[in-house]
Amino acid sequence: MSLDINPGRTALIIQDLQNDVVARGGAFEEAGTADHAEEQDVLANVSRLAQACRAAGVMVVHVWFVVDEGAPGVPDTCPLFGMVRDGGNRRGTWGAGPAEGVEPKDGDHVVEKMRMCAFEGTHLDQLLRSEERDTIINTGALTNMAVEHTARTGADKGYRILMPDDGCSSFSAEWHRASIDHAIQNVATVTTVDEVISGIA
Repeated sequence: MSLDINPGRTALIIQDLQNDVVARGGAFEEAGTADHAEEQDVLANVSRLAQACRAAGVMVVHVWFVVDEGAPGVPDTCPLFGMVRDGGNRRGTWGAGPAEGVEPKDGDHVVEKMRMCAFEGTHLDQLLRSEERDTIINTGALTNMAVEHTARTGADKGYRILMPDDGCSSFSAEWHRASIDHAIQNVATVTTVDEVISGIA
């Protein structure tokens, strides 16, 4: 696939690639997230993509789910929020920090959230519009939750969404494919990390 990408109008979103979410020893590991992150090689793929984006002038935005002790503001309304309320993503801990290889670099932006969607309750939309970015390269975890929520909302807001299949991971390949092969097809262009890198070069 040949992608026509204007680096100066594009932003890379790296969402929830935090230790508690995708690393060994993280709060979500027992749910399968670390296994699938390794199967997808998501940390290495996104690291490589971020490096290429910075070199090309693509804006890089890290979006992290971060809560204070006790998880104030996080409702007990669904299983994913329950995982956070049970102890994940606590501010100032190893678990809330970026996973190895996808740490922010000079010039990157960091946006904190307390919901699945990267736009909900954050300044992400204002940040992107202030820099005149209308295309989003959407990566991170979990494919069928935070990443998909962000793709849907971004499309509604008028952004072009590019979704590298190998730049995302979930609880398992089954959960990942359910999103990539179905729901995402209606709101984003499904691609690969290598195709995106070629498109911005």
